Amino acid sequence: MSDEKDWSQQQLQIFKAIADNSGAVIGAKSLDGEYLYVNQQYGRLFQRPVSDFIGRKDSELFPAETAAQFRRADLLAQQSQNPISVEEVVPVDGIERDFLSIKFPIYSTEGKLFATGLVAADISKIKDLQRQLQNMADHDVLTECYNRRKIMEIAELYLKKARRYQQDMAVLVFDLDHFKQVNDTFGHAVGDCILSGFVDRVNAELRKPDELGRLGGEEFIAVLPDTSAVSALALAERIREKIALWYPEQLAGQQVTSSIGIAGFSLSLQSLDELVAAADHALYQAKAQGRNCVRLY
Repeated sequence: MSDEKDWSQQQLQIFKAIADNSGAVIGAKSLDGEYLYVNQQYGRLFQRPVSDFIGRKDSELFPAETAAQFRRADLLAQQSQNPISVEEVVPVDGIERDFLSIKFPIYSTEGKLFATGLVAADISKIKDLQRQLQNMADHDVLTECYNRRKIMEIAELYLKKARRYQQDMAVLVFDLDHFKQVNDTFGHAVGDCILSGFVDRVNAELRKPDELGRLGGEEFIAVLPDTSAVSALALAERIREKIALWYPEQLAGQQVTSSIGIAGFSLSLQSLDELVAAADHALYQAKAQGRNCVRLY
């Protein structure tokens, strides 16, 4: 009997050594959420002695939103017969960090559920890298506005919402006038500066829900949710005037102008292709009529 007790104590020490040196965050809670066990890494992470956790609930230790997030996952684990994997955002030293948590039900030797366990790893660096890669995939490298693929994806979502709720929506298609001459005369490096400056000036006039993207070259599109064609016309005219007042030093005082085409969601313009094509048509009209002007389809 003594040997069995000694072996049990050894097993406990082995588990504790593994848990404390694994680098993972490990813990167990009763069914009502009180901590039964946490390893040293759990305490180090939140800068608390391990004893601070035992017998207390998340609601006593963490902000309400974090505690509620933990509790939802714990209850889900209790209802499952298998481990579940959840991503959780946790404030650590005032900074939100991402964790991948494996939560699982714990049963007694009699097969009765009595606790939930967790093993978590900090994946903040991985998530940051994922966000950086996604940002690179969605944005134009030069101007930092959305690229063609992403802006069209956003436009499609806005259009679906406009159809469903019978809301207004408009798109503006921009073209920088005589931009090829800028590249030919001053070089592509100057041309790049003009494109970036153009985006900055347009973004300064857009509302928070509006989105701007680069279709290619010197052509851009702004997607305006919940905006009538008339309101879009007023906005486009403000942008055109702002651009026309811009005389960059890189162009030796030469004026920059833009042409803008507008189309609004309507019964005759139901698809995104139709909407963009209509705005393009209006843009070509603006260019044909002397440039530096706005035309509504």
